[in-house]
Amino acid sequence: SAVMAAMELLSEGCEGESGIGDLIAVDVGGATTDIYSMADGMPETMNTVYKGIPEPFAKRTVEGDIGMRYSIRGIVEAAGVERIASISGLTAARVVELVDYLAEHTDIVPDDDRELEMLDFALASLAIEEAVSRHAGTIEETYTMMGQTFVQEGKNLTRVKQIVVTGGSLIHTRQTEKIAAHALYDPTQPESLRPKQADVWVDRTYILAAMGLLSYHYPQTALRIMKKELEYYGHSE
Repeated sequence: SAVMAAMELLSEGCEGESGIGDLIAVDVGGATTDIYSMADGMPETMNTVYKGIPEPFAKRTVEGDIGMRYSIRGIVEAAGVERIASISGLTAARVVELVDYLAEHTDIVPDDDRELEMLDFALASLAIEEAVSRHAGTIEETYTMMGQTFVQEGKNLTRVKQIVVTGGSLIHTRQTEKIAAHALYDPTQPESLRPKQADVWVDRTYILAAMGLLSYHYPQTALRIMKKELEYYGHSE
């Protein structure tokens, strides 16, 4: 709830300090992957029909089966060994060996182990891809007596321009931007309403929860600290 408060503040701003606009935030942990979106998310064209109850501007989802260590097998089940092998550059057999090892030794971090670095890059990328896909809405094409129509379910995040990322696998790597890019729209999954392009902000010093707590009494101070301390990486697409 503290991170949610921080994201709402960062997005919308407060008296005396502007926010950064609509955003999604991604927190990849050892056991879960949490996604936050601050956006209206409603249809943008006249020929799109919304299905279901509109979702809130501030939304959070927690993927309990997607995590870097305790839930590592959930990433494998969602993405498949071959996809992990393709992104990591490791063989499928080696991916299986390392996943089995990490599932039993959940405290292991890559340090200077090149193979573990390559595997964690792939795991984090696919954790984000799967979790954001589940969080975002979908759109389907159909035809009615009025002609071509689209049916949207869930939030349309295609126009969100800011991505905030945190979690050990994203802040302790030199490839943060490449990992974060997996939150974006994929032409091979045209039904998924993920952001099409966005700037990346990195919570390199783990301040989001603390700023959320601070925001309850000193919102302007909390917002200014976030805008100063979050590392800005600019455009990712």
